Amino acid sequence: MGLLTLGVLLTSYFLLMRKASKTFPILHLFFFFYFLQYIFTSYVIYNNYRELKAYMPISQEMYFSYTLPAIFFLFLGVFLFQKEVNIKEYIHKISAKDAQKLGYVLLLISLFFDGLSFIGIPAIGSVASFTGQLKYLAAFCFLFSGSLFSYFLIGLIYIELAVLVLRTGVFVSFFIWSLYLVVFFGLKYSVSFWIRFLSFFLFIPVIITIQGVKEDYRKRVWSGKEEGSIGLISDLAEKHKPKDDEPFSRSKGIVRTIGRLCEGWHLGLTLKQVPKKVPISQGKEMLADIGSSVIPRLIVADKKSVNSQEKFFKYTGHKLRGKTSMSIGVLGDFYINFGRYGSYIGLFIFGAFISFFVRWFTVKYVIPDPINIIWIPFILSYLIRANNDFYIFLNALVKGFIIFLAIDYARYNFLGERKKKLDTQFPVPS
Repeated sequence: MGLLTLGVLLTSYFLLMRKASKTFPILHLFFFFYFLQYIFTSYVIYNNYRELKAYMPISQEMYFSYTLPAIFFLFLGVFLFQKEVNIKEYIHKISAKDAQKLGYVLLLISLFFDGLSFIGIPAIGSVASFTGQLKYLAAFCFLFSGSLFSYFLIGLIYIELAVLVLRTGVFVSFFIWSLYLVVFFGLKYSVSFWIRFLSFFLFIPVIITIQGVKEDYRKRVWSGKEEGSIGLISDLAEKHKPKDDEPFSRSKGIVRTIGRLCEGWHLGLTLKQVPKKVPISQGKEMLADIGSSVIPRLIVADKKSVNSQEKFFKYTGHKLRGKTSMSIGVLGDFYINFGRYGSYIGLFIFGAFISFFVRWFTVKYVIPDPINIIWIPFILSYLIRANNDFYIFLNALVKGFIIFLAIDYARYNFLGERKKKLDTQFPVPS
């Protein structure tokens, strides 16, 4: 079982690197991170890291009897309906001038709403949480523009992101947006498969180092005793470095990385709580999620909040303290709404929807104007984050798509760009 689990993980990584040469591989990133966080890390905790057994509140048999079929049906829906659209040759047809112009527009919009949020204008915070990410899309545009000044702007954008994560101690955004930039860099410059395959391993020691010191780092930064910096990370890493006789697999960095990556705790608590103590909601929670995703907060001020402590306590039985927020994840959401077997059907439909959406967006918007590929990781920004639930994902998809439509409309109606026609020579799937 252990070798099979490792084999599936490595195969998914291999396929991810292969697909990255043809398009933005959002679906393969989706599978890789879900399998890593729900299956692989959970398995090694059950069988190799008993010191982390508190992360798995139910037995291995009970956990995998639900999780394995759930992952299977979710990605059966994803890949059964996937029809590959190879846009590699069209990436090289992106107009450098158009890419640079769009980059400036996205950067200005992002900075504008950041400024409104900073001075405390009411109702802007929710919008700014999405528009703030547009600066990273601007960086992708600047990458495709190819000018030295554009690369300078990319550096400034990512330095600002690095400063932010060092100050807050929340590193996930830096890793995700850096990952996306690397993927686009590979597409832009047709980086060879083996360079792509090996380059992603460079993330591993960085992630292990940060996970090994993150707990102490946050304590010092959040308490106000020290300012966040690379120097502080380096000092803590030196303090916590493995002993000479300590196996690498047992080092604090490795153990904490496995514990942090694993999503088994949230799902395990949910499986333990529902339906034994809390009944299946019969789809009511998901209907509320859908309604809250499409109705603006300006209209319904008291609509659902993401990562609700009340929801987490209800369906896990675990009380979160202070400002801590967590979710039960997509797998947990479908389980509490439809039960074990109903969730398998729901996850299959959800996976199929994701696959159809990616293909529809690619054919309708990316093929005629390939620079629009930058919007895929923005609209589906929470798809690969296994710790977020259905509401977070759908809320981001709806608002992200609305922002895309607004900016796309402005490009062709106010910024002087001409609407491009669908290239009939492109191998569009039927």
